[in-house]
Amino acid sequence: MHAAGQLRLWDGERHRIDGNLTLELAAGHTPGSAVVSLESMGESAVFAGDLLHSPLQVSHPEMDSCFCEDPAAARAGRERLLQQAADRRALLLPAHFGTSGAARVGRDGDRFTITGWAAFSSGTAA
Repeated sequence: MHAAGQLRLWDGERHRIDGNLTLELAAGHTPGSAVVSLESMGESAVFAGDLLHSPLQVSHPEMDSCFCEDPAAARAGRERLLQQAADRRALLLPAHFGTSGAARVGRDGDRFTITGWAAFSSGTAA
């Protein structure tokens, strides 16, 4: 794939894919993991990947799962992700929250909190 030009490797903390999509290194839980950020028409979304496994980790980002390869780096990544979601009012799309949908994250003092949910649609487009 790489030789055919179908794969672009990136090195470093952040890689801009295009004007709307950015990859940011999210080491700690899974080696090589990245968070994808989307900016479009004044709206933002952050795809959390493996950094969050439970809604409880939003208010307690210090809580690790038993699968975190580097717990300290995973905690720092969760904190950074939640700060970004809260500060940019970005929709947070966690990979592991089941059917809860996407979350809006805010601050409650020095903690983060889920302020609302945007449910996933199970319907099909016509």
